[in-house]
Amino acid sequence: MAWPAWLTRVAVNACRDRRRSGWWKWWRERHTEYVETNYAGPAPTPEQAALSNEKRRAIWEALRELSDRQQEVFVLRQLEGWSTEDVAETLGLSVGSIKRHLYRAVHQMRKALRGVG
Repeated sequence: MAWPAWLTRVAVNACRDRRRSGWWKWWRERHTEYVETNYAGPAPTPEQAALSNEKRRAIWEALRELSDRQQEVFVLRQLEGWSTEDVAETLGLSVGSIKRHLYRAVHQMRKALRGVG
């Protein structure tokens, strides 16, 4: 007998044995169909979405309360990820001035967002 034919016969017999076994009959009778809509998905709940929108609104309001220079420094350094030296060069300020504006901006943002969250 050739190897492929023998292997096919063994696989077919194994499948038949499994189908006849008591475990397979039990599993097939008790098995319920998986319905994806019965389980919660990764999407946020309405409550989570409302809280997220509230946080986002509070962050934007706190950002708008910063001075124009603090807004520029904060956005370039924290949101855009620029280095302090790059921000200083772009805005034509010293590195110390950038650090001072950033410190004040972060401090004011934390103070404004303390109750949110």
